[in-house]
Amino acid sequence: MRLGVNRSQLLCVEGCCGPVICGRQLGEDLRAAYQQQKEPVGVDDVVIVGAGPAGLAAAAALRARGIDSTILERAEHVGEQWRTRYDRLHLHTIRWLSNLPGYRIPRDFGRWVARDQFVQYLELYTAHYGLEPRFGVEATEIDRDDGHWKVRTSAATINARIVVIASGYSRMPYLPRWPGTFDGPMLHSAEYRNPGPYRGLDMLIIGAGNSGTEIAVDLTEGGARRVRIAVRTPPNIFRRDTKGFPTQLVGIAFQHLPPRLLDPLVLGLRRATIPDLTAFGLPRPSEPFSQFRRTATLPILDVGFIDAVRSGAIEVVPAVTALEGRAVVLADGSRVHPDAIVAATGYHPGLEPLVGHVTVIGDHGIPRPQPHLYFIGIGITIAGHLHQVAKDARQTAASVARELRQ
Repeated sequence: MRLGVNRSQLLCVEGCCGPVICGRQLGEDLRAAYQQQKEPVGVDDVVIVGAGPAGLAAAAALRARGIDSTILERAEHVGEQWRTRYDRLHLHTIRWLSNLPGYRIPRDFGRWVARDQFVQYLELYTAHYGLEPRFGVEATEIDRDDGHWKVRTSAATINARIVVIASGYSRMPYLPRWPGTFDGPMLHSAEYRNPGPYRGLDMLIIGAGNSGTEIAVDLTEGGARRVRIAVRTPPNIFRRDTKGFPTQLVGIAFQHLPPRLLDPLVLGLRRATIPDLTAFGLPRPSEPFSQFRRTATLPILDVGFIDAVRSGAIEVVPAVTALEGRAVVLADGSRVHPDAIVAATGYHPGLEPLVGHVTVIGDHGIPRPQPHLYFIGIGITIAGHLHQVAKDARQTAASVARELRQ
């Protein structure tokens, strides 16, 4: 390591050595240069990883408190994960409960905001707060270093006092490893866009979450010859709204109740709003809220799936256990022979390489916060993802402001 010591400044200051290098002065300057070399250069107050809804909300909430942040985004746009989802996607949460802090979604976007409109909202939000993410920069590893965080990125290393991880729960598509291989087209739901390429085909959807059920409806309405959906665990199903009353409000209210009360309450709500689908292969879960906590699988908010199942347009089949060329083996030992498969098997945060060595990664890939290391939008809630993101962003901004004053 080269230290910045100027020989012309190393004359004896005590008159003991004349116009030559003084050993005492040299030692002091070397020590000062070494200490200067150790200090982080250009330490940022806050680095935010991710320029999706959670990252933008955190940056805006901080800016409202007079705190600027460095936003890192590996893609080239804000809200990249939203831009690449299937075409018919709408928010499953109502518009007025999906606002990010300080700037509302325009009313003319409707009650249930479409994918492209939500992306437009994120762009408007970014401009409103004057946020300037650093696009094309991916955070690859975060380490503690002499009281600061060292954020290694694809461009450079950034030193920061506080780091906020907001890269999203749905960052990495998850695809189970079934025995065998399938000889036809098989894609994850993250790659599915619209039913156009699948008109006239026999389709199998694996997974009965919100993406899987909505894609099944999309394929049915879009001209697929046959649509089956493989279900491992019978899902919780609710109406997106009942006579104009959004189910999300129930979720917000329920999250404040003791867990022991929630199974009977949730079961009662389903009985009151959803017909019995047992005969169609979708029995009611006996402990719906406990199942949600155990599996971290959000309830389905119905957008046509129930009617399609009851009419026979969508057939429910048992879970997939193996792939055999053009055949798919089901849990009951039967086989189906679809033309193509869409695996709606979920996502995970994928944060192990980034922070797995500095914190505990818990169940379902959700990390544990550390001092000066926050996580926003990486979790599952029955109150609605965006509603929770806005709440967490405000709370995080308040905590960060207190820490920076210390």
